[in-house]
Amino acid sequence: MQTMIQRLALLSAAVLWCSGCGGYYIMNVPDQVARTDGQIVPVARLQRNDMFVMAVPQTGSPMRFRLDGGELKACGTDELGYAAVQMPAPDSPGKHQLYVAMLDPVGEEVSATVPVFVWDPSRPVVAVDLDAVPPEGWTNSSDAAAALNRIARKANVLYFTRNSARTQQRVHERFVREGYPDGPILLWQRQRWHITREGRLGIPRVVIEQRLLSQLPVLRDEFPNLTLGICRSETAAQAFVDAGMRALVIGRPGLTGSNLLHRDSWADLARGPLPSFVSPDAPTKRPQLP
Repeated sequence: MQTMIQRLALLSAAVLWCSGCGGYYIMNVPDQVARTDGQIVPVARLQRNDMFVMAVPQTGSPMRFRLDGGELKACGTDELGYAAVQMPAPDSPGKHQLYVAMLDPVGEEVSATVPVFVWDPSRPVVAVDLDAVPPEGWTNSSDAAAALNRIARKANVLYFTRNSARTQQRVHERFVREGYPDGPILLWQRQRWHITREGRLGIPRVVIEQRLLSQLPVLRDEFPNLTLGICRSETAAQAFVDAGMRALVIGRPGLTGSNLLHRDSWADLARGPLPSFVSPDAPTKRPQLP
């Protein structure tokens, strides 16, 4: 009996191994944000899941990018599975759609559609640490939505998260359900990239590097009026202050430091005086607990 069980186990493992080798594709395309007079450099990563455990990069796969049904751009994935193109941002502010797709030699296709938020660079921008937003369904979630909608009437709102970009669609759906202002959902850090020109014609190519880059300084270069970040944690407050911004801390009166503002709760922010969106003049100092 034991021998039969062992044979069945080996047979099952062999079937799983053979069926898992084909795997399936995983495509990650983060939300995009750009200024009306700028460029968009969408970066996509393509991996293939083998044995339902490992997600290995797909090298040399043809990727297609199209913004709002316009001109088609194409690029192959590099050794890390990344592909990126450069395209001009739309002239009109608002929410646009980026379509990214890959069709492999055997006809299997994977695609994603992500929002592209195009903003006037002269308008104020407020960053929100998603960890500071109450979980869905909590009683104070409506207060947070009211506070952020109040801010969104005067400034564009973007969100930072530490979670995978694969969760961004679920967060956008939650914003709709609970009435939060929509905005790009960005990782605190992203892969660093730069543009090179190759050959006699100087054809531009986007090179994705392995090192990570904080998004805040890059965004502040693009949007000089990104001057305020809303958070609860010391880590997020420090990131905002290090980027030359003010941090508005919700419910953490013991967290002190230069360029830190405080509100007792989301309800306080929803009903009390709004913070200034003016850049801080005082020298930055590390936030700290007493």
